[in-house]
Amino acid sequence: MEQLDLKYLPYALAVARCGSVTRVARELYLAQPNLSRAIAELEQSLGFPLFIRTRQGMSPTPQGEKFLTEAERMLDRLSALARECRQAEGCRLHLACVPSSLFVNTILEAASRQPELTVQCEEYYNCLELFDRVSKGASQAAFLTFGTEMRDELSAYCARRELEYHTLAQSPAYGVVHRSSSLYHPETSPPSIRYDQARLMLNVTYFDPIGIHFHPEKAALPSSKGICRGVGRAGNLDMLESMDDLVMISCYIHSKIMARNELAAVPIQPEFMAYEYGYVTKTGAALGEGLQSHLT
Repeated sequence: MEQLDLKYLPYALAVARCGSVTRVARELYLAQPNLSRAIAELEQSLGFPLFIRTRQGMSPTPQGEKFLTEAERMLDRLSALARECRQAEGCRLHLACVPSSLFVNTILEAASRQPELTVQCEEYYNCLELFDRVSKGASQAAFLTFGTEMRDELSAYCARRELEYHTLAQSPAYGVVHRSSSLYHPETSPPSIRYDQARLMLNVTYFDPIGIHFHPEKAALPSSKGICRGVGRAGNLDMLESMDDLVMISCYIHSKIMARNELAAVPIQPEFMAYEYGYVTKTGAALGEGLQSHLT
């Protein structure tokens, strides 16, 4: 199964706006077969169709409309953030995050192309340390990923510490397995995973030190033979390679990491937004001139 690549999202959004692959290909100076292939690969990686294809053109499916609406919001926010970073001459920004934060990775990639911008980011497995850095002013913001059922508790905790939580986006949960796993069935359409024979690996212990705990019964996880905890990014990848019955539950997938480690990902319930992305600042604090308004 081909993996989700964010560069294909603008193509799908353009087709949704125009309703025609031919017109979009002409406007973007792309070969129509290449554009059609990119859209098909994106749909395959998501596990559901984005468009209904007719002789009159293409229109979003219900799932496609929901996904593309959220994707457009995400890209708009990231574009606004990149624009703000470009305008801040000599800007220095320190961020904290839980490991593998999608938005932090995207910001850092954009910053690497802006020599006038200095961005430093540190990862913390313990959210108490992460929030302490924001409270003390050592980090301007802390980026988070967590289960949507934990949102109310997290917001209440932030309020008690005079911190402010800002929602960015939500995403479905993915099951991630090694391609050689007997649980993975790429021959089905869409590809599938035998969860009834699996142990699910969860990476949700970051919040335990502040008294916010993951509750599997609230997370709409598939039925399985057991649950175990992740041990960190590198360790998790090693476990997936060595343990045939292990499935990691993830909030997003990164195509380069998936390909390099021979992993496959399948959305569990594409229509259910199981994970949320956001960031925390001091109450009333701004990340930079105009940046707060672009992100919230």
